Amino acid sequence: MSPAIIAAILGLVETAVTDAPAAYADFKEIFSNPNPTPADWAALRAKVLAKSYADYVPQSALPPG
Repeated sequence: MSPAIIAAILGLVETAVTDAPAAYADFKEIFSNPNPTPADWAALRAKVLAKSYADYVPQSALPPG
């Protein structure tokens, strides 16, 4: 994996954790597992996709939609 892709991923994770503290626990859980399975990733993906931006950042000034 190229350093640019790794940097982009880290930037996205940092932004998500900083701007959406509710997502922190989800990231912490998956990254603290020494050997996450494909099922773990699928469960995280489903959990994240089930929520809206407003769920993660309720104080946002962005209009819905």
